Amino acid sequence: MKFLYFSTITVALSILYISASVNTITLADAQNVINSTEIDSMLETAYTLFNQKKYHEAIKYYDKILAINASEINALNHKGLALWRLHKYNEALPYFDQILAINPSNVKALNNKGLTLLGLQKNDEAIKYFDQLLSMNASDLYALINKGGALLALEKNDEAIKYFDQALSINASDVYAINNKAEALAEMGKNEEAISVIEKTA
Repeated sequence: MKFLYFSTITVALSILYISASVNTITLADAQNVINSTEIDSMLETAYTLFNQKKYHEAIKYYDKILAINASEINALNHKGLALWRLHKYNEALPYFDQILAINPSNVKALNNKGLTLLGLQKNDEAIKYFDQLLSMNASDLYALINKGGALLALEKNDEAIKYFDQALSINASDVYAINNKAEALAEMGKNEEAISVIEKTA
């Protein structure tokens, strides 16, 4: 692959003596290829660090990527997620907002912004984002569970259970839906039902 980059640059430099305008475009194209490959490499390293829960180190790589391309969606999303994992919710929000400014229907950014608002205990506002996801896909498992979680935080247990049930109709073994439904039932004083929910999937 390195040979290809050097080859591309060599061709671009050769064109310099023929046409300055053509040279500019070709050099830009060559630089874009180099930047793209550099970004891919750094993203892979950052993902590895993220998965190892080395969030501070991962963020350094996302910052390097965003210095090259401030609109790189994966870097924006994962930097926001890394900050979310560090419970830096206010710092995380702008990264999801940047994605939504580029693409208002980006599923990951909508979900992650909703989760971040949950972290800030802005549950009603979070629900708006989960509702937007459900308007796009009524069977969005994560949106169903997360909306249920927001309703649970608002102590709207009956409503929350409806969303957990919808999630379980899609995936009967989803741990988050099971545990959250059991918690909602326990909050309502229905301890036996809560235990039954857990036991059915044990």
